[in-house]
Amino acid sequence: MFNIVSAIAVSLIALAAESHAAAPNAVSTLEKLRAYGKITLCADRDLLPHSSSKMDPPGFDVEVAQEVAKRLELGIDYKWVAAFKGYRAIRNLYSNDCDIFMGLPNDEEFLEEARRLDVTDAYYTGGFAVLLSKDAPSFDLEDYKTKGVAVDIMTVPDFRLHERGFERKLYYGVEKVIEAMKAGEVQAGLVPALEAGWAAHTKTDLGLRVLDRTEKQYIYPMGFGLRKSEQDLKAAINDVLRNLEESGRLSELRRKYGVVELLPEDGTPPKVANQPVETKVAEAKPDTDSEKTALEADFPSDAKSLDEGRKLYKQACYKCHGPKGVSGGTRPDVRKFKGDHYDMFAVVQAGRLDYGMPAFAEYLTEDEIKQIVVYIKQLPPPEDDYKKH
Repeated sequence: MFNIVSAIAVSLIALAAESHAAAPNAVSTLEKLRAYGKITLCADRDLLPHSSSKMDPPGFDVEVAQEVAKRLELGIDYKWVAAFKGYRAIRNLYSNDCDIFMGLPNDEEFLEEARRLDVTDAYYTGGFAVLLSKDAPSFDLEDYKTKGVAVDIMTVPDFRLHERGFERKLYYGVEKVIEAMKAGEVQAGLVPALEAGWAAHTKTDLGLRVLDRTEKQYIYPMGFGLRKSEQDLKAAINDVLRNLEESGRLSELRRKYGVVELLPEDGTPPKVANQPVETKVAEAKPDTDSEKTALEADFPSDAKSLDEGRKLYKQACYKCHGPKGVSGGTRPDVRKFKGDHYDMFAVVQAGRLDYGMPAFAEYLTEDEIKQIVVYIKQLPPPEDDYKKH
């Protein structure tokens, strides 16, 4: 046994020495990309203002990536991923399915968790901004402490405001927050700044206001994510970003997408950051077939998946939500859930801890959660109640 271990150790030492000797002649990442002719960006196909596969407009992240690729003398390819999967989406970098992943925080805590990744210098300052409705009377978030502040569920503000005794109103995404503001349910929110700025610029009729000041803990410099081993690519991208900043091109793109450059609170009164924007979003054209295909790919609804979903529902959900989603009244009737498959997936995965619902990501795989969602979504709606909603 000792001889086998010794032999392996000697082999590893020899291999390391060989690799070290070959290092000076190793081809850099940038050289490999130039030989191939393209750099591949991982992005979500439908997540404006970040990205859109329809390219009308392409999205802030995509346009910045295009500018960087052009200055590196590279073409650009896209791998469309589901950004809501978080770390699972970022794993495409680990598997070499893409070379860059936009909008990752240049933050010590993040880099400590994602040890094989690195992040370039920032191309914008992101984080969480105060979003106010047209009729909100105050710029001070404390004034809404008991009235309720809208937050995107399971984000940093959700936890931090809870710790500070704020009444929180929980929503799934900025669009839902805006719908609530439009309906008069809430006047103030603490939400992702890029999405808030975009909403204020493209929904000017709502009179939304985004403030440029926020607490330091909610500010993150956002850069390109890439593999830690590819420092030459990181240095090259940093050089290009510096040039884009100096030339004013980055500022142009920020204005186009309503990007709010967040500043830490310092006693200076906050200003409304959003200004009129020239960007026109193309009118959405129904593409029912492709939407159904994409949904089926993410949430298979074949007989086997439905049966597995039924079994899992019985194990994990039945006690609270009743047979076939028919609640006894103490818990929500899941058949009335207004969100789509993706919204429901997020709820089941993250839980609703304030309502006693655990985060099922700790107990179920993503595929199992999807099977539960597919099962619930095919349940017939409650006839009488459904007509009222």
